[in-house]
Amino acid sequence: VTAVRRTPPHQVTVTDSSGEIRTYPAAVFTAQSWMLLNNIHCDDDLFPIDHWTAIERTHYMGSTKVFALVDRPFWKDKDPVTGRDLVSMTLTDRMSPGTYLLDQGDDKPGLICLSYTWSDDSLKLLPLDATERMNLMIKSLEEIYPGVGFRSHIISTPVTLSWETERDFMGAFKANLPGHYRYQERLFSHFMQDELDPRHRGIFLAGDDISWTAGWAGGAVQTALN
Repeated sequence: VTAVRRTPPHQVTVTDSSGEIRTYPAAVFTAQSWMLLNNIHCDDDLFPIDHWTAIERTHYMGSTKVFALVDRPFWKDKDPVTGRDLVSMTLTDRMSPGTYLLDQGDDKPGLICLSYTWSDDSLKLLPLDATERMNLMIKSLEEIYPGVGFRSHIISTPVTLSWETERDFMGAFKANLPGHYRYQERLFSHFMQDELDPRHRGIFLAGDDISWTAGWAGGAVQTALN
C-alpha cells in the first residue's frame, strides 16, 4: 500500500505500488504503525489527532540476528572433560547476548544463530557487515568455549538482519516506555469507534504493535478479533 485516503461519503480508498486503486467501506491496517507516518501517504482525517500522537510516540525496539550455516550439529559432541554437550544455548553479557543452535539431524547441516541482540546492542552492530558481525560473535564464543573450532564448521557466508534498517519494519517490535501506556490504550481501543466523529470511522488498527503484548502472535490475533 502506498496511499490511504478518505472518499465521500465515508469510504476508504487504497492505492498500491502497482497503481491499483480500490475503495472499501472499511479497512484494517496491520503493518508497522510508523509506516503511516512515512512510507504510506495518508490523509490527516484517517485518525483523530490524539491517535496520530499515539502512533508518533510509539517506541520500537531494534534487533539484530546473525546466522551461520555449519556442516553438522557439532555442538552435540561430548566434552571429554565434563561429559556434557560441547556447546549449549548461550546467554551472555558479551557481544553475543544470545546464541541459539538449530539442527535437522546429525547427518545434516546445522544452523547457529550466533547473536540475537536488542536495542543498544543492536545499534552497536549496524555499521558492520555480515562477516564482521560473525567474527565479533565468534571471538566472544571462543572465549566462552576455548578449544571449540567454530570457524572450521562454517560452510557458507553468514546472513544477518537488523530490523531497524528494514524499510517495512523499522524495528523488531513496539516496547512501551514509562508514561506511554495512555498511548497504548488509545491504539488498542481504537476499534471501539462509536464515540468517534463519523469522518474518523471505518479504518481499524490491528497487529502485534497495537496489542499489549508486542512481538507475540497472540496479541496480534486478539486485535484482529477485536
